[in-house]
Amino acid sequence: MRHYIPKTKNADYIPHNLYMQMLYVIRDFCDKKTKVTCQRERQFKAVSQVIGQLKMEYDRGSCAYGPLNPLQAFFEYPYYSMMFAQRTKETGASKRSWGMYRCRFARLTAHELGLL
Repeated sequence: MRHYIPKTKNADYIPHNLYMQMLYVIRDFCDKKTKVTCQRERQFKAVSQVIGQLKMEYDRGSCAYGPLNPLQAFFEYPYYSMMFAQRTKETGASKRSWGMYRCRFARLTAHELGLL
């Protein structure tokens, strides 16, 4: 799958290489088979903090169908689109807004790790 990183009007833009590093850290966080070292534990704590931060932010009522699961929204476009769909319209959130969300998640993770 290609990872589109919106460049124009994206306050959370990060370079592609850093984005891919954060993608792999977040993906490993979901994988239970990953060997946990001291460095990995630090990375996993950073991802957990970002998940908690995004849950608090999106629990304020911006989602149409209950509380948002930030990790599932990061990996699944249909879930993200459904959660941010307006009840009066048939269409959900666009792929561009999903890309912006993914960039934000990755940037916050990089910031927690001290890479930005």
